[in-house]
Amino acid sequence: MPLPIVIAGMHRSGTSLTASVAGSVGVDLGENMFRADCFNTKGYFEDLDFLEFQRSLLQECCPPGELGWPDWGWTESESLDRSKLEKYREAAQELIASRRDRSGVWGWKDPRTSLLLDFWHQLLPDARFILVYRYPWDVADSIVRINGGIFSERPDFALKIWRYYNRHLLEFYRQHPERCILLSVNGFVRQPHRLLELMETKLGLPVSSKVNANWRSEQLQKIYDPNLLRALPASHPLVRLLKKMVPQCVAGLEELDRVADIKSFPETLAANYKDENQEPLEKLPLEGLVLLLYRQAIASRTQLESLAGQAHQEKLALTSEIDRLEREIASLKSSQPKGLRKIISFLPKRLTNLL
Repeated sequence: MPLPIVIAGMHRSGTSLTASVAGSVGVDLGENMFRADCFNTKGYFEDLDFLEFQRSLLQECCPPGELGWPDWGWTESESLDRSKLEKYREAAQELIASRRDRSGVWGWKDPRTSLLLDFWHQLLPDARFILVYRYPWDVADSIVRINGGIFSERPDFALKIWRYYNRHLLEFYRQHPERCILLSVNGFVRQPHRLLELMETKLGLPVSSKVNANWRSEQLQKIYDPNLLRALPASHPLVRLLKKMVPQCVAGLEELDRVADIKSFPETLAANYKDENQEPLEKLPLEGLVLLLYRQAIASRTQLESLAGQAHQEKLALTSEIDRLEREIASLKSSQPKGLRKIISFLPKRLTNLL
């Protein structure tokens, strides 16, 4: 069976960009993809079969009724009933078997895989893994602005899920470093060629024949939208607030950077995120709160605009369908007067009034 490549990482951490790079050098990521939208215009590169399978599995394993986001496999107790995974094993094997006709390297990308790495490793012992992480404040900022829902009410959930997901990445990487690439997407965008080098040298993937000398300047521009992975500067109030309020995230980022194949930056995190020559920290909580509320307002507005656009499209579709039916009725009325009464009896009142 062709070698499988599994791409995982916290939501909004750059897994889509990483998957698009893998796809550009020949990794078959599937045909039935989750469609692109305004939040990820380049595409998500998520095979819907794997996505829906893992979504159902994680929701089943989460404690029922507990506050959190079961769709991502996280609730406040941070406990998954992994004893339930066994009943999904056969379905997972069937999903794998459906890919056996792939002629080359195949794989899938879904952030939820981060919580199921051991499960898939048991089923695919020869698989290779690309594990992606991103600055916690950038992930939290993106989730609060885009996802809304429970995250608008509890923006701290985004940071807790970041820690939860990345703990799983780090533990798996430490157990299987020889078959994994651990990369910071913030570091990747500064040196994209390094991922390709590691895919070939560390994972043994034949990518060199797929990459021309201008890949870095030409191909990256086609698949990378800088607006989707903006990094807040170290002096940003939200960054400084979260550093003080959630130091566990900073510690987690430092831990990832210590062992990663592509790190966030050359120097240590502490050296880059000092509070020297910046305004007093006591001013930050109010600024940070205002900033989070602003982002929640942006998220709500974006959701309303999206719903309004969807309603408009549905209205246009219904209007078009009504026009089509009216034309058919007019045609029937003129060509088959004897049978028309029988047909009319089955039509909606809105249309029979036209007759």
